[in-house]
Amino acid sequence: MERTYISGGMVYDGTGKEPFCGDIVINGSTIEAVLPHSEDRFTGKNGRLILAQGLAVTPGFVDVHRHCDLAALTDPDFGRQELKQGITSVLAGNCGMGLAPSGNGSRAAMYRFLEPCLGKAPEELRFPDFRSYMDALHAKKLPLHVDAMVGTGAVRIAVKGFSEIPFSKRDLDTACGLLAEAFEQGAQAVSAGIMYVPECFNTREEWYALCREAARHDRLFTFHIRGEGDGLLSSVKEVIDFARETGVRINISHFKSVGRANWKRDIYEAVSLIERSGMDITADVYPYDGGATILGSLLPPVLSAAYGERLCSALGTPEGVKALEEALDKSWVGWDNMLRAIGSKRILISSLEREENQWMIGRSLEEIVKEGNFSSEAQAIARLMHEEDGKAGIIAFSMCPEDVEYVLSLPFTSVISDALYGGGSHPHPRLYGAFPKVIEEYVCRRKLLTLQEAVHKMSGKPAQRFGLEKRGLLREGYKADLLLFRPEEVRTGASYLDPCVEAEGMQLVLVDGKQVLN
Repeated sequence: MERTYISGGMVYDGTGKEPFCGDIVINGSTIEAVLPHSEDRFTGKNGRLILAQGLAVTPGFVDVHRHCDLAALTDPDFGRQELKQGITSVLAGNCGMGLAPSGNGSRAAMYRFLEPCLGKAPEELRFPDFRSYMDALHAKKLPLHVDAMVGTGAVRIAVKGFSEIPFSKRDLDTACGLLAEAFEQGAQAVSAGIMYVPECFNTREEWYALCREAARHDRLFTFHIRGEGDGLLSSVKEVIDFARETGVRINISHFKSVGRANWKRDIYEAVSLIERSGMDITADVYPYDGGATILGSLLPPVLSAAYGERLCSALGTPEGVKALEEALDKSWVGWDNMLRAIGSKRILISSLEREENQWMIGRSLEEIVKEGNFSSEAQAIARLMHEEDGKAGIIAFSMCPEDVEYVLSLPFTSVISDALYGGGSHPHPRLYGAFPKVIEEYVCRRKLLTLQEAVHKMSGKPAQRFGLEKRGLLREGYKADLLLFRPEEVRTGASYLDPCVEAEGMQLVLVDGKQVLN
């Protein structure tokens, strides 16, 4: 088997340690050796020689929060925008959302619910268990590593649909059994989206049972917590309690504080709660002050409880609109009112399907209310939920840049994209640029992080935390997933106004020792 020799690059090994001028030997798909540089080490050797003087040599980046569950199977160009950013490993199945397991009676409704995040699923798609989904991934021969978590949202829907009725003892046993089965069939970890329907209806005892199942299998449990605004502190306390009660290891997804009243305040107390808890808790963060989600996240859960799967049709009636207006005018324990927290001018419509609604994409909710002659934000939201059958995406500019920087600099955080693939023509720019943005802005321009710190947060740290075997480090015996680049040339052109711009600066990307981008 032909060897590849990388000579004289500045090696950032993914551990966060100081870089060194080094040589790397690759044998097939595996790193055979990582050595201090010697000018004549590879003289006379047979194989491919790559001269890396002046270049950073790092592990491939690991994005453990990317909603590419469906895109990896259906998009023929999947992998291009990931590799352009240096991403060589991704983890799907985040925020409780996933394509498997799924039940015959609730599958169609679940896939419609997931569409703004994952994209439109083909009607014939069937993944009754987690193995069938993993088999489909393996059959695709993808250009980068794709692993997946099992989502407790998918599990709950498979057991009870979107009902708010608590699990029976038999239901809960079935749900825990589905988790155990998914772990045996290849699920890397388990994720939850407590703020989303129907997981927001889970009782504390139900969460304890699910956490115990994850702990029994020594799987990390990631949480999109219940509230990230006014409810941030109580939501962090909730997952700390899960860890303390069950012993489960926890990761908080896209850790942030939203709502102008909470900026530069609550995030510090939330970090203090985590540090004082003594529990095994980490977090991840994307490098933007705007987040992408579904329009339905603006609706109080009481409406879903009242209407169930008829919610979108009900919002097309005067009674439904009135119910939404009244619900948005109240405060709800355990649910953050994003509209009240940040205002309609900071909520951008990012994806819609119907032709007559395309004029709204890229406009704020405030602009849509004025230009569309709606009487209120509630009426506009109700109309879109009804006409688009809930398949609408938004970008909410809900965070303070200083808070984002603080979370990014914490020793227990990793970098993610939280990229959504259902955004149509106007997705969040993190789909195309999250990882280069860290290098361009926070390493080279702002100097918030050193390159070795950033590389650690984008490779070794998440790979180790999520148990991705032999990935994330430049080390003997590890997968030969490598990047070569000049840090000052790495950049993202993707912006909120022009999000579909590919990243630049990766000179060479290897996955399993094979050149996939040059």
